[in-house]
Amino acid sequence: MKRKFFLTGVLLMGNLLLNSCSNDDSVVGPVTNNYLEVKIDGTAKTFSNVKGRWVDGGAYLELTGNNNGTEWISITVLSETNRVPVGMYTLDDGTPYTILSTYGTVSGNSQQNFTATKGTAAPEDAFMLNIDNISSTATSGTFSGTLVKVEGLTTLGTVTLTDGKFSAVISPN
Repeated sequence: MKRKFFLTGVLLMGNLLLNSCSNDDSVVGPVTNNYLEVKIDGTAKTFSNVKGRWVDGGAYLELTGNNNGTEWISITVLSETNRVPVGMYTLDDGTPYTILSTYGTVSGNSQQNFTATKGTAAPEDAFMLNIDNISSTATSGTFSGTLVKVEGLTTLGTVTLTDGKFSAVISPN
């Protein structure tokens, strides 16, 4: 009798182990797909470390991506009244939302930073963000723009962002 229970237990454990390691099991729980891809001055870039987060209790949405600290991109949508909803945003669209976009790169001993934000004096800067989906835990969409490097009222350089797209899990803070 003890031997029968022992064999039954071994068979059940073996079946459990074999079936739990099957390659065709359904995935249980959320699957994350974080990415941020964009062409910068025509060169395709894929940022490896992508994060989204709610700042100030959810009034600001911040998306960041970087490549081993040698280049990074950040897109922040600021709101004074509510959480950022699905929609299209530009720098001077008249909405209560403010956009700040930055791109930075390090080459040799030199760091270059380019920005686009609402109400700047640089006539060259432009940015468009389209948020296709957003929830308290994830967002996705597209973007493009021209970011500038300025010194006072003088534009020292620009970078053009095209075909930008992202999908990011959002952490609470």
